[in-house]
Amino acid sequence: MIQTQAQANAYWADKDVKKWVVGFFAGPRHKRRTAQSLVAARSSARARAAGIQHQAEELGNGWVRSAAATVRLATAQDLGCVQVGQEGGAA
Repeated sequence: MIQTQAQANAYWADKDVKKWVVGFFAGPRHKRRTAQSLVAARSSARARAAGIQHQAEELGNGWVRSAAATVRLATAQDLGCVQVGQEGGAA
């Protein structure tokens, strides 16, 4: 079963530190630059800052500092989880 964004929001609601997906995009549609980071933070504002730091300092994508950003809570799919069967769990 694919986890919806609403389910992810409900899962992370009571956690102090959450996993966030931060997306960056800049430029016109036909020449759009995009980047995405998965970060841990206590708030969406801190997640955006951590995403900028990750992209700019660790990956060399300095353009993200002036790019538009989207921030959302991570779903199970974003974290690499896969469904293994109807019963769940390992065989």
